[in-house]
Amino acid sequence: MRYNFTLFLLTMCVALHAQTTSLRISLRIPATSLEAALKLVEQESHVPISYEGSRLSGIQVKERVYKNALLGTILKELLAGTPLEYKEIGGNILIVGRQRSGKTLSGFVEDAMSGEKLIGVTITAPQRQAGTTTNNYGFYSITVPGDSLYIQLSYTGYQQLDTVVSLVNNPRINFKLQTTSQELEQITISAARTARIQQSSQMSSINLPVAQVRSMPRLLGEPDLLKTLQLMPGVKQGSEGTSALLVRGGTPDQNLILLDGAPLYNPMHLLGIFSTFNTGVLKDVTLYKGAFPARYGGRLSSVVDISTKDGDLHQLHGDFSIGLLSTQLTLEGPLKKGKTSFVLSGRRTYPDLFATTIAKNSPDGPEKLSLFFYDINAKLHHQFSDKDKLYFSFYMGRDKLRLLEQYSVPVDPPVDNYNISDLHLQWGNITSTLRWNHIFSPKLFANTMLIGSSYKLNNAFYSEDKYNTTINTNSLKLNSGIRDYGVKTDLDYRPAPAHTIKMGASHVYHTFTPGAVRMQQTSDHTVTLDSTNNNRNINASETDLYAEDDWELTHRLKLNGGLHWSAFNVQGQFYHSLQPRLGLRLLLPGDWALKLSYTRMTQYIHLLAYNSITLPTDLWVPATKKIAPQQAEQYAVGLARNLFHNRFEFSIEGYYKKMNHVIEYKEGADYLTSSQGDTWQEQVAAGTGESYGVEVLMQKKTGRLTGWLGYTWATANRTIDGVNFGRPFPYKYDRRHDLHLVAVYKVKKNIELAASWTYQSAMPFTIPVARYERIEKPVTGNEPLYPSADPNIDYINSRNNIRVEPYHRLDVGISFIKEKKNGNIRTWNISILNAYNRLNPLFYSDPKYSPNSATVSLSGTAVTPILPGFSYSLKF
Repeated sequence: MRYNFTLFLLTMCVALHAQTTSLRISLRIPATSLEAALKLVEQESHVPISYEGSRLSGIQVKERVYKNALLGTILKELLAGTPLEYKEIGGNILIVGRQRSGKTLSGFVEDAMSGEKLIGVTITAPQRQAGTTTNNYGFYSITVPGDSLYIQLSYTGYQQLDTVVSLVNNPRINFKLQTTSQELEQITISAARTARIQQSSQMSSINLPVAQVRSMPRLLGEPDLLKTLQLMPGVKQGSEGTSALLVRGGTPDQNLILLDGAPLYNPMHLLGIFSTFNTGVLKDVTLYKGAFPARYGGRLSSVVDISTKDGDLHQLHGDFSIGLLSTQLTLEGPLKKGKTSFVLSGRRTYPDLFATTIAKNSPDGPEKLSLFFYDINAKLHHQFSDKDKLYFSFYMGRDKLRLLEQYSVPVDPPVDNYNISDLHLQWGNITSTLRWNHIFSPKLFANTMLIGSSYKLNNAFYSEDKYNTTINTNSLKLNSGIRDYGVKTDLDYRPAPAHTIKMGASHVYHTFTPGAVRMQQTSDHTVTLDSTNNNRNINASETDLYAEDDWELTHRLKLNGGLHWSAFNVQGQFYHSLQPRLGLRLLLPGDWALKLSYTRMTQYIHLLAYNSITLPTDLWVPATKKIAPQQAEQYAVGLARNLFHNRFEFSIEGYYKKMNHVIEYKEGADYLTSSQGDTWQEQVAAGTGESYGVEVLMQKKTGRLTGWLGYTWATANRTIDGVNFGRPFPYKYDRRHDLHLVAVYKVKKNIELAASWTYQSAMPFTIPVARYERIEKPVTGNEPLYPSADPNIDYINSRNNIRVEPYHRLDVGISFIKEKKNGNIRTWNISILNAYNRLNPLFYSDPKYSPNSATVSLSGTAVTPILPGFSYSLKF
């Protein structure tokens, strides 16, 4: 009945409009004013005609005679040659000003000092009730009627720009914004007004200013991007002290990390403690936790889109910092002023320079201990013309671990007995991007990229034992990695301020090295084992097409819809997937925005990881004939609004995500078991994942006090055949409650305080619930005194069957900033991590069972007690 009534109303409205437009009348109009002529038409047709009298003043019409003429025809002829036109609304006629042809203003927005293109700048035309933002390359386009336009440009950290521009000949204007750093003498900071959160159709996304990352408390003086993202609702950190991102119940491999458009597969250093991003070269960071725009694909849980600086086109300057862990130096400047610029940055840790000396002098210390990483970032930017720009980006990062131990075996009388173990572990990323920006017209912008990315892991272990005259050796080598070459093009078309269309295509050629394992054992110079399991390289190609439309249909309703199609060709198997994306924003009374989204994602790669901490030894593998691609559907609903005179942003979101074909190692399996003749595809099982939760974020971006309060309630489960007897189990990082409180306070113009407090409820852990004595054969009484195997068998009833203690930690920091007379800015930062010395365990071991009751105690190993650090930086 309800649907029939709605259909009846629509039919009546259409019929009413049809009667009005097709009404025929006969009348004579003498030579008179336009206003008088319209009154005659109104009297004869009995159709109300509304207008503003001043618009009709002074307009005359000639004598006309109409017989059985359409009302619409009469009005068109009366208004012909005037600046007026008519509109029909609900059976009434409204005389309005004729829309003049639209003029387009386009160009780039850049930093006034360096020429750096600015991403996400808000450009509004208040009198036209129109606006837009710059895209990922700083380009904007706005089309409005008229010969001139009053506009406002605003961007956090920059002074607002108000100006009037001429629209004659569709001008192309590059706007230059001044930073607010020139107002250091003021204690109260007034940031420029930015777009209100309720105006955007995008949800489940966070834009993170790089300055905010550098303000956070630092581990050993090192600012870290991924650790700052871990403080956002919906993002979990995994194990204590690591930089892994776990978004809405996902795994680390389900995050698409883009550095200037190129994917990074293992964006972490020092066994996951630090991320690979040198904050000295970062320009813009955006995290998408859901509601993914159609232009992104290939991952299920999140996208972290990172852009680096383009380089100063006008003058040479740099940034130098030194801390307890590392030193970094960044230089940027012009190669040809106004045309070509460069950025060059390097970072290296140095504890390895004295770690071996300390280790040798320690009791029972290793003979050699070396663990370090380095990063190199480089970028070239050349402007051929106002329409064409070329960029080349390069990144290389390496980690190296060496641990050599040697022990003597004490016997009487003494002999030359010893034990040697030598571990080598190396891993790293290389990415490069060649990017061409071209403006086809004031409304059409294009970006084309050639992309390369490579991740490699090399692991080697060697041990040697000598007892009397017998020497035994054991060696293991593991190599794995992934290499990509691709091309991508994106088009950005802006026909109107309220309408943006994006479309594009990409093709990537992958080469996977799932792993080559070689094990060799010798005894007294005789080879007893020589096993090689060389899983051959797997080549695959991936193709993506997308179209995306962001359209403000009415003042209250805004739509972001799109389609993403992808295909994956591997081992003669052709997978393809059509992935719809939909986001809606509806303005409710009180200026609250109701946001809805639906996303389907497909991922053609997997990460083989142990059910513990994420390590670089985890292996990247593709979907194959036996292993299907991962898929996910995510639904989200939320409310958002700026509060307290736009000083705070508030949002609350609920989401539900269903994942298919997620994989894990089978019970008792790991990669090294494949040396027995199986391949990795036989060691894993696939199943489903489910996660849902609620996220709340209150954020303050302006004033002396900035920061945010974030809370997440969430749950995440897995159901996988061959794991946990096929029964559902909590995911290893399933924490119900996350609370983050972050604050940065400017005490004075040169003193800045920062603090972050985190609470996470207990995460799951697996322990045996019973223990049995092992009996492999009938007992004869002649068993060896020291059996080689564990005499007990543990019984585990389910995976992740208990929850360990909750996690909480307070980090604080203070920065002393001084701007010198020569313009250089010096900063001393002192940070204390884990300020009240909460010993959060990295892992648990040695469960001890009570002989009299069903209780167990666990021993936890903590690696981050209270930890002070400092750093010195100089901008010159």
